[in-house]
Parts: sequence; structure tokens; C-alpha cells
Amino acid sequence: MRIILIVALAFLLQGFVSGLLGDSFTPPDLIYLAVLLLAATVSPYVGLPLAFALGLLQDLLSAGYPGLHAVGLLLAAYAYYRLSRLVHWDEPAGQAVILGGSFVAKWLGILLVAFWLRLGNFNPLTLWSVILPEMLLTLLIAPFAIRLYQQLFPHSK
Repeated sequence: MRIILIVALAFLLQGFVSGLLGDSFTPPDLIYLAVLLLAATVSPYVGLPLAFALGLLQDLLSAGYPGLHAVGLLLAAYAYYRLSRLVHWDEPAGQAVILGGSFVAKWLGILLVAFWLRLGNFNPLTLWSVILPEMLLTLLIAPFAIRLYQQLFPHSK
């Protein structure tokens, strides 16, 4: 039940924030944060397929290329599981390392699929105007989202 609630809330808020900010400003990636919060509470055997499924759902709902966000969120969840063995998720420095590393993994997955699909005259250097604002907003909102999640679901991992 918690998974369905978090996913529905993430997609609802993502749509609301994206519509509120419009095309002039890149919104934070709330679905990415939801995947990391869910990955923190479930095993990798559940978390990795869940991340892929949420990414595929995000691709289908946004009428994008199927697989872009699916592979991106899958690699972000994988990076979370690998980095959480090195640092503690409960400490602010550990959260920064995990969020930064998994965000880079997410975009590497998106770039990998975009390169594989050869989307037009694709130049990854033109994406910095999208990646940098999204990363800054996502990383600024992340501590508040983590704290809110821990208050709403205190018995999670």
C-alpha cells in the first residue's frame, strides 16, 4: 500500500510542478526521488524491477521514447544499492553521495538509450541546460522529501 501511495503522489506532484513551472524552467525529478525512497525500504530484488517499471510508466505517460526513463531509473536504483554499501543513507553526507551518484547514473542510462536509439543529431553536450537545473532543484528538495517520508512512514528501513 505504501508503494502505491508514494508512486501516485510522486506522479501527481510531478505533473503539478511541471505544469506550474511550464517550459521555461526545468522541474525537479520527483519520480527519481520516489524511486530512491522506495529502494531504501525494499530489497534489490523488488527495487530494481520497480524502478524499471516506474521509469517505463513515466515514459508512457509523458509520450516519450519507451526505455529512456526506464533504464535511467533502473541504473539510479542500482547505483543506490551499490553506494549504500559504502556510505550510510541516514547521514547527510551519505545522502549527498548517494543522491549525486545515483543522479549521474540516471543520466548516464538516459544518454545510453538515447545514443543507442540514435535520436536525430543527438549531442549530449546540449543537455547541460536541462541536467544542471534539474539536478540542483532535485538535490535541494531531496532532504525535505526524505524527512517527510521518514515522518509519514516511521517504521521503514
